[in-house]
Amino acid sequence: MSSTAANPPRQHRYRRRADMPLLGGIRPPIALLLVLLLAVAAITALAVGGLRVDDTPQAVRESHQYAAEDTAASLRAGLHESATDLRRAATRYESAPAEPAAVLAALGQAYHKWRGTVVVRPDTGRLLAARGETVPLAGLDLTKVTDTAPAPVLVPSATGTRLLTFALVATKADGRALLVASDNLRLPGIATRKEQTIQVLDASGAVLDTTGAALDAEADRKVVAAARERAARAHPVPGETAAGSLAGNADDKGVRRVAGWAAVTNPDGHDPAAPLRLTVVSTSNVDGKPGSLRHPTLGLAAAGALLVLAVLLAWYLSRSLQRPLLRLFLESRRLTRGERLEQPVRGPRRGEAARIARALEELRKQLRDPSRRPSPPPAAKRRPGTALPLALCAVLVLGWSGPLLFLGGNDPTVRVPTQVLAAQRDRTDTAADRIRQALNEGYADLRSLAPSLTEASVGKAENLLHATLAEHDRYRALYVLGANGEVLARAGETPHRTGPEALGQSGVLLLNSSGKEPRIAARAALGAAPADTEADGGTEGGKEPKGPALIGEFKTDFLGSLLVRPGLGRVWLVDDRHRVLAANEGYSSFGDLPDGRARRILADAKKSAEADVLRGEGDPALLAAAPLGGNGSVARLGWSVVTAQPVSWLHLDQNRADRRVVLAGMLGLAAAALCLGWLYIAVGLPLRRLAASAEALAAGDRRTVLYPVHHDEVGAVARSLELIRQELVRAEQAERSGRRTPATPATATATAP
Repeated sequence: MSSTAANPPRQHRYRRRADMPLLGGIRPPIALLLVLLLAVAAITALAVGGLRVDDTPQAVRESHQYAAEDTAASLRAGLHESATDLRRAATRYESAPAEPAAVLAALGQAYHKWRGTVVVRPDTGRLLAARGETVPLAGLDLTKVTDTAPAPVLVPSATGTRLLTFALVATKADGRALLVASDNLRLPGIATRKEQTIQVLDASGAVLDTTGAALDAEADRKVVAAARERAARAHPVPGETAAGSLAGNADDKGVRRVAGWAAVTNPDGHDPAAPLRLTVVSTSNVDGKPGSLRHPTLGLAAAGALLVLAVLLAWYLSRSLQRPLLRLFLESRRLTRGERLEQPVRGPRRGEAARIARALEELRKQLRDPSRRPSPPPAAKRRPGTALPLALCAVLVLGWSGPLLFLGGNDPTVRVPTQVLAAQRDRTDTAADRIRQALNEGYADLRSLAPSLTEASVGKAENLLHATLAEHDRYRALYVLGANGEVLARAGETPHRTGPEALGQSGVLLLNSSGKEPRIAARAALGAAPADTEADGGTEGGKEPKGPALIGEFKTDFLGSLLVRPGLGRVWLVDDRHRVLAANEGYSSFGDLPDGRARRILADAKKSAEADVLRGEGDPALLAAAPLGGNGSVARLGWSVVTAQPVSWLHLDQNRADRRVVLAGMLGLAAAALCLGWLYIAVGLPLRRLAASAEALAAGDRRTVLYPVHHDEVGAVARSLELIRQELVRAEQAERSGRRTPATPATATATAP
């Protein structure tokens, strides 16, 4: 045989390799693995290596935005409550009109929230009755008032801007009149640190109320004006409040003015504050010193390592899987063509490809000598085969991703800015004040309703209770108990407790100390409000005699909804024994706090709000606690609000870098799992089945037909083995027919003597 036949030209070899499919088989997953790993390396270099620290972290800017949102929510709730209380008080006189002076007297006895109230004739503007300071009605056109009370308005006066709230009331002599209440537009009880300023602005940018530090520099006013302009241009989606944050330019000392803003208008509509177009702005100075990262060069180092690893894996997979499979294809096709059968089959030494190569060598010998007896099949042994190089590649990728996942975990040493810590404390205090106000408002509603129920019949009393229950979503049940604790009238759910033990002093109380759900209620004695009753709930000393009472049980979901605020983490309302009464997420009634470290904060927050970063006993967390405070029965309960937010949830530069590092590690693992799993399913498993079929064919199995499953390298080898099987079957049939063919008659005659 000539040298040309023994060693075909190189262009023939490349042409044979070009016969392999480009979109199937072993090439696409290897190429995809290389591309994906290079992409992950680029992402790691840009996202992690290119991260730059900010001198005003996002967590600091968000703290002002959240403070503005909390203030806007409390202000909006106060405006809505004021309008609802005035309208509800006026509605009680629809069936029994009273004198205007009596209406104002009853209103002032039940509520202590308005500076001045008047009753006027809307058609003529004649003053029917007045109480408190002068209500500024000059400049208002009340002649257009018909069957609907006007929306609240802001009116300038000699003593400052006043908020006027309106309601229609029935009077005896003058028929339908207009009830007007005047009050300052005050910011709610919002705790602020000494360098923080919170302002409420009207549509023209005028400051209506301010709490905290005063604004002196012109740059500070520019930041506030920019925040108001953004609030005016904002278009919130339904269910979300228009809010945002911004940072001003740094001065010569690197100090920036950071501002957060929020619109007071409720985006869901039906909001009495909507016509006012109010905006709340929270500002403070921030020292413009950039922070630092734990591992500033981690991104570039990891990207370079992955770049080298990607090239290494692609070379290794091509060397250990692709080239042996292509060599098997060339050798099997040589045997099907009957070329150079005297030349032994060359193949790899390990794996399924080596088993197929040994089977091809045995088949080559059988093709040369059809009378050769097949060798017995080799003993079955469990070998890793193709899975070994794939597992090795997976381990290498895991060796790159594992440290990133570990380094990107919670950092126990990450520094929390003092502004963020103070904001968590102040927002916890605001949440406690929101709970206190809600409980006191509920108690005030009962005190306002109690005089109407004193002499009312059962039917009328139940109608009033049902109307009040439908108007407020804070109550689950309203009921009147007699002198012996019997139920005289009720609306809503079944009363939790009746009998003499259900009677007692007026105020806010807890009806049970165990059970599936805490029952928080307010209790008001029937009749005129006692003279010594404090403005925010409860009687002094608990000396009020037992007697008929109106009790309203609060919904637990209503209290839980007051604790839901963005960026505050987990929030709990606990009693004086630190048992959970309500929470913004799932909780166990009367159970202990999930985070045992909160008891340390509660021990320090007896009289004022406290906050700290606790790093022991778990992941670092930002914990704060604040008592409900105030006066009256709510303060005597000894309840507190506790918040806990993991430090890893804060939008700090180090946390952002850690999240990106973890993302890079997960992307590397995902790319390796995708491509290596593809290789194992598309090449490894078919190659293992083909190795078993090739060994069976070499051992003498001529009945099993070998079907190529896919048009790829493994399928090409399977087709070659099928052609070899057919050739061996024909050779064996020819050999058997040659031995068994009898002598023909012509031959017998020719050889006869």
